[in-house]
Amino acid sequence: MQLDPTPANKHLIFIGGGHAHAIALLMMAMKKPAGVRITLISDLVQTPYSGMLPGLIAGHYSVDQAHIDLGRFCRYAGIDFIADTVTSIDPSSRTVQCLNHPDFHYDLLSIDTGSTPALSAIPGASEYTTGVKPVKQLLTYWDALQARIMQGDDNQEIHIGSVGGGASAVEILLAMQYKLQKMLSKQQRRTSHLHFHIICGPKQILSGQNKRVQQHYLRVLKTRNIELHTEFRVAQVKQGRVINAAGAAIELDEIIWATNARGADWPSKAGLECADNGCIKVNDYLQSVSHADIFATGDIAEMINFPRPKAGVFAVRQGAPLLRNLLAALAQQPLTRYKPQQRFLSLISTGDRYAVASRGPFSFAGAWVWRWKNHIDQTFMRRFSALTELPDQSPGDTFSIENPDMRCGGCGAKVGHSILNRVLKQLPQSITPIEIGLNRPDDAAVIDVPSDKLLVQSVDSFRQLVNDDFLFGQIAANHALGDIFAMGATPHSAQAIVSLPYASDDIIEQRLRHLLLGASKVFTDCHIGLIGGHTSEGSELTLGFTINGLADRQQLLTKQGLQPGDRLILTKPLGTGTLFASDMRSQAKGTWISTALQHMLQSNYKASQILSTAGAHACTDVTGFGLLGHLSEMLDGSNLGVRLWPDNLPVMDGALSCLRAGLLSSLHAQNRKFAPLIINMDEYAANSKVELLFDPQTAGGLLAAVSATQIDQVLAELHAAGYSEACVIGCVGKEHHTQVVLA
Repeated sequence: MQLDPTPANKHLIFIGGGHAHAIALLMMAMKKPAGVRITLISDLVQTPYSGMLPGLIAGHYSVDQAHIDLGRFCRYAGIDFIADTVTSIDPSSRTVQCLNHPDFHYDLLSIDTGSTPALSAIPGASEYTTGVKPVKQLLTYWDALQARIMQGDDNQEIHIGSVGGGASAVEILLAMQYKLQKMLSKQQRRTSHLHFHIICGPKQILSGQNKRVQQHYLRVLKTRNIELHTEFRVAQVKQGRVINAAGAAIELDEIIWATNARGADWPSKAGLECADNGCIKVNDYLQSVSHADIFATGDIAEMINFPRPKAGVFAVRQGAPLLRNLLAALAQQPLTRYKPQQRFLSLISTGDRYAVASRGPFSFAGAWVWRWKNHIDQTFMRRFSALTELPDQSPGDTFSIENPDMRCGGCGAKVGHSILNRVLKQLPQSITPIEIGLNRPDDAAVIDVPSDKLLVQSVDSFRQLVNDDFLFGQIAANHALGDIFAMGATPHSAQAIVSLPYASDDIIEQRLRHLLLGASKVFTDCHIGLIGGHTSEGSELTLGFTINGLADRQQLLTKQGLQPGDRLILTKPLGTGTLFASDMRSQAKGTWISTALQHMLQSNYKASQILSTAGAHACTDVTGFGLLGHLSEMLDGSNLGVRLWPDNLPVMDGALSCLRAGLLSSLHAQNRKFAPLIINMDEYAANSKVELLFDPQTAGGLLAAVSATQIDQVLAELHAAGYSEACVIGCVGKEHHTQVVLA
């Protein structure tokens, strides 16, 4: 995909990865507006597709098949993806507040966060039931429930019930019954101890469907021995039972809550006009009736002129009209009215591979209906999973911004003084005493180095690898600090080197603030701060830091110092190179990247202290040259050899799959120049873990040589400090001078 050459001067933010947003973003990726930065904020990296949820519970689909991988898709589409939970918005300042990020400024906002069952409306429901949404919590509960039943006693009676008579309550309970009975039968165990109930209140089951559908499901429930409780409105929930207003109770061991849902509280608290159920009132343009620069769609939206059930079919249909109106609003053109269809095709499954279809007064059922439904669902999901290279954009595909400001490359192409000042005022002050720094801005920082200390200095800078500026700031800071920690030094201060893509002042200010606040989060944890730096504008974002550290001469760790009998410890798993190479090709699962990011966000600070205290003989951080490249530097001039145990290498989720697929970092081939260092490489040519030795790492772990007598204590301390995958990967010996043997 080609980079947009037009400087971004507007920011479009999508909150939530619901069906309508997924469709709109997919279509927008094919026709991206020029000069617009697009950000998706979602608390889910994988967003569930509601049409396949019962099939997932029943075991017909895997998690990946039933979820849209937002992280992978956004990378493919060139959209910034922020994995976080929105806590509030401020329409007056046009900002979005998140749980773990600084504020985001928007020019246009779209909300599609869905809805959840109103558990708080019934006493005890929040404590003793599990809602059908959020889906992630439901699936976690479902996994635990299956484990409990499979490990439990078949002689113990278990009652499982869903509260609510709508399609979700019926489909999910039928799917659970099907899966549990199938699992038990496979082990030739009895299933009669499992009892299933549906409590559907004063209305008939599936009240939104026609009579033929209702009658069909009544027959299904009777055949499956599922007890239906009508005219029972739950007024209270206690441990193990639901109670109505008259005091009558139904005993249930497991309770699924699937009643009418409501929206989150923060839209109404922000001043958006909302319905009684908390959903945002929107007009015929899917635009908030109270705020013209905010759109809403899916279950969180309430169309005031065309109220419709909260069904996935309506959310999917809203994707295209939402996109049209967002593009029109960005271009300051007239919006287009949208009128949802009155009748729609409804496809409801029965747990097994059987389904019922209805439209208006018509209805039909059978295994062929399930196959039809499956085909529709799979086709929808393939639009996101079968990602290919985007076609080249033509001028007619986008709206243009006339007369974009020309950017000067002289004077270092610096970011404006006022922007820089506003951002610097929001950064924490340096904890370390500095003679002259941001506390007294001047042409250069001045550091007073104690006479009994050595100044240890390192610099690192690289291009952006994740479209989350706040996280990237943290990763870049951790990466830069790695060399200081590898030498056993104590970090003292840092200076930043930032280049930002051309954009409007508002966008540049937000990006710079997120980058430096992210870095400052890491620096504050290390008790240091920024004391200066340089900012500029360019064609792409790069971020780096010069790190100053102080060390006692006698405690300084270096790469040299290996001793015979030493054990080699690696503190973090390997795999960032191949994972992010795969991510750039839209081949890595979003969950793989999320897990890799957590490893990259883990500081080497505590590990360095543990290794220094233990008297490690040598240490380095594993970064661009890969593990073998950095190990070769440790062996250089030592007259010693190393026996590596490749099966012990800790590996990030998905890394081996990416390596086997040939998705390699651009540095991987260069790092293979270290392969001759390995004496018996041919014997391990088919071992995927050996390829990890050449994989370049970003914000990687420490590789240290520790005395064999200290190894158990050091590993225990590393594990206790949070380095759960730290392990011994080899040993040092006198044989095979400056070479490596795989064992």
